[in-house]
Formats: sequence, structure tokens, C-alpha cells
Amino acid sequence: MKTITRALILATLPLFAAGAWAEVTQDCILEGTVDKKKAEQMGSDVYVAFHSANRAEKGSECKLNRRNRVEFKAPKNAMIENAPDGARVKYRYTEEDNQAGEWKLMGVSM
Repeated sequence: MKTITRALILATLPLFAAGAWAEVTQDCILEGTVDKKKAEQMGSDVYVAFHSANRAEKGSECKLNRRNRVEFKAPKNAMIENAPDGARVKYRYTEEDNQAGEWKLMGVSM
């Protein structure tokens, strides 16, 4: 029985280790402005016009430009949806292994 258990543990170790070795390919702080008119034109709850992207931490990668676009897919958040037109927002965008990124709202200022 110990041999079977040990074999199962050894067989699943690479699966857990693979998650620990995920490479962060983008780690950015993006700042933008809420544009209610554009949101209305597009039929969405909120639209953010981003104007800057910087590294989140020293040594991290942040290569966002007109050629290397990312789609803004923020999770539902009443704070951003209720922000007035012109409010400034700050998001952290993290992407691992060139997969779909994760957006995290860091703040909204009026």
C-alpha cells in the first residue's frame, strides 16, 4: 500500500510544480480615465481610456503598446461602474505564460 501511495504522490508532483514555475510575462500598472460617453456609444457599463502603462515592480516586464494590445476585461465592480465621467482609475494587469491576463482595480479618484 505504501508503494502505491508513494507512486501516486510522485506521479502528481510535476503537476503541482508546473503551477509554481509559471512565468509572469506582463506585470503592469495602468492608469486611465472613465469615459461615460464612449461607454454609452459602445453599449457597455463602463469604458476606460488608458493613457499610461508602467512596470508594477522593479525588474518586471510591461510591454504594452499599440502593437501589443490587451483586452480590458475587468471583473464587475460597483466602484468603477459608479465612477463619474472623467474619474481617474488605476489597474494592475498581470499575465502569466502569455495567457489571458488578470485585472485588479487599485483605486478610483474623482
